[in-house]
Amino acid sequence: MRKFIFKTLWFLLPIIALNIFTFMFYIRTEGPDLLRMGYILNLFPNYHDIFLKEDENKINYTQISEKPKSRKFKVLTLGDSFSEQQGHGYKNYLAKDNKITLLHIDRFLSGNQIQTLFSLLNGDFFEQYHFEYVILENIERQYIESIENIDTLKKLSSKELFDSIDEKKSPKVKTVSKPVDLSFKFPSKSILLFPYYTFQYYSKNNFLFDDKVYKTKLSRSFFSVDNTDLLFYSYDANITQKNNIYENVCKLNATLNNLDKLLKKKGVKLIVLPAPDKYDIYYDYIVDKKGFTKPRLFEQLQKMHKDYIYIDSKKILSNAITQKKDIYYYDDTHWSPWASQFIAAEIEKQIRIDENKTLDGNIGVAQ
Repeated sequence: MRKFIFKTLWFLLPIIALNIFTFMFYIRTEGPDLLRMGYILNLFPNYHDIFLKEDENKINYTQISEKPKSRKFKVLTLGDSFSEQQGHGYKNYLAKDNKITLLHIDRFLSGNQIQTLFSLLNGDFFEQYHFEYVILENIERQYIESIENIDTLKKLSSKELFDSIDEKKSPKVKTVSKPVDLSFKFPSKSILLFPYYTFQYYSKNNFLFDDKVYKTKLSRSFFSVDNTDLLFYSYDANITQKNNIYENVCKLNATLNNLDKLLKKKGVKLIVLPAPDKYDIYYDYIVDKKGFTKPRLFEQLQKMHKDYIYIDSKKILSNAITQKKDIYYYDDTHWSPWASQFIAAEIEKQIRIDENKTLDGNIGVAQ
């Protein structure tokens, strides 16, 4: 019996050790998303402590899910996860100290923000709520895909919007739905993948983790960590060829111009805010570019005629990374609070320029 126990222990000890190692060091929260998706060891657990902590829980904007009594705001925002950074997001800095009154369409109500904006324009939302500007944010990797199946005639009434808020917030729906489970389970493939990818991280300069996260070397350090590694979402690189097709970018620009036209009929101006992929922002500094296509969506879009107000976020952040580290998080796909501040400052600037143009035009008419 004793021999059997010892033999069993020799078999079980490696499995137990792998489980303990994975349980202690594998990221099981939504963020940092690149570490979670790639089963990558969190080498710098205190990294996020360098970012702003003050007022991070103070939310300065209003969400439509709150069903606000006020029906008048200066700005309406729609976007993806780059617009859901709460206290450290660009919209929170815009609304800080009541500089700009801002209403946000919650992400859970808007799977495709471009489609949602068309649907709201075709309904009665802009008769119920009044704005001067709409900020439409979209991540680069999904920009072209987001317009492929757009229904420009689809309608979404205010009643339908608020009914959907009640449905998605109700306890009944929550119990039926199956949220992403990020908890650690035994047995799990994680106990094999995590140690294996930890070894690959230390031994390889260029590697693809679980077909989701690339690691490559940069020519200089852009992050407050002790290496020159770049981690980025593999889909950023995979979708680049499609996003680079000129006809696709033309269609995107035409769609945005159409939205601007429809909004102006409601007395509202469109501000377009693309969120550059992390891969795109740091592409020029990748040491070994073999197999990596240069992103050109911003380059092509910049040259096209735009009726809307355009925030050239790639230009802003490409300049910013040479002035300050951690413009994007080292271990995550998203931009950091520093980037949010740069973006918010540029939006404020463009609004001031537009308001001055309008004022000058009105004075000219009066004369």
